[in-house]
Amino acid sequence: MSLPFSKLPDKLPDTGLVGQYGAYIPAPGLVHAANTALGLGMPLLLTGEPGCGKSDFAWAAAKALGLKKPLCCQVRSDTRARDLLYHYDALVRFADAQAQVPRAREPRHYVSLRPLGVALMSPGRRQVVRIDEIDKAPRDLPNDLLLELDEGNFEIPELGEFDPKAPPIGDRKHVDIALRRDMERPDGVPRPLVIITSNAERQLPEPFLRRCVFFHISLPAKQEERMMVLRKILEGRFDHDKTVSPELLGTIATVFLALRDHSRDLIKAPTIAEMLRWTEALTQLYARRSVVDTLGDFLKALGGGGGKLPADKTPGWGDLPGLSCLIKHKDDLKTIGAYARDADPA
Repeated sequence: MSLPFSKLPDKLPDTGLVGQYGAYIPAPGLVHAANTALGLGMPLLLTGEPGCGKSDFAWAAAKALGLKKPLCCQVRSDTRARDLLYHYDALVRFADAQAQVPRAREPRHYVSLRPLGVALMSPGRRQVVRIDEIDKAPRDLPNDLLLELDEGNFEIPELGEFDPKAPPIGDRKHVDIALRRDMERPDGVPRPLVIITSNAERQLPEPFLRRCVFFHISLPAKQEERMMVLRKILEGRFDHDKTVSPELLGTIATVFLALRDHSRDLIKAPTIAEMLRWTEALTQLYARRSVVDTLGDFLKALGGGGGKLPADKTPGWGDLPGLSCLIKHKDDLKTIGAYARDADPA
């Protein structure tokens, strides 16, 4: 049960959200968790299997708050905390100094803010920033961001001290944000909504977790509800393609769930992200009539609805077009009694 909020200047609506790919159907409790993060000024940490809507929720939140899109940070294995805040181009400054370019005397000309830095320092309305796949970063990165996420300030040590009476120099893309060594949030501006996603590939540090509002996006337990969620995801993602019928998307969701019924025995069960790529292959690469007929045979074997595909029914999983988009381990092919043989693309 979610209690109503009494004081919340910015609030996400419970319905009517629109993500990057169309209508966004939030998991129960997700909007409440986001509004809690907004009210407390804390980051929102989202986990869940790839493709479940973690990243797209940042788009939905940004649009609900009147923004065109979120500011996005993509984390890699070599990302440092400063890489999310700013970039200092020492090589270009060195080259300019060698060429005796006058601007080389001022290091602020070689600093550009990154998405998290822009969101923290933006003097306008509240920003939404997405930090994707933080579990892929070096272990120290989450803890290195604790002060910045707590206080909303950060330091650019490369700038050093300069005359406060000197004309302000703004970021190249955001001229309304003046650059200085000690970057402090403008007065009266609400903190950004920081949405951090994780695929839970490793455990995040406890000090970092204590500073986050947490929500896990999962499929419902009931088969009928899971089917509805998957259909909504597919319809939202492929709504732009008028040649793809809702009936075909419903069949795709049914067959996908039947394959996931083997997940207890699979080394790597197919995820929602793989379902989306599989659907893209079925609708763009293969002859549509062949896809409809083949999946129709699978649907008949399933009795027209959800559930497990009986072992004595034909066709077998090896006849499923695009199976290589879903099954990614050779032992799993043996488990479901299939071989990797895709139909020829149209």
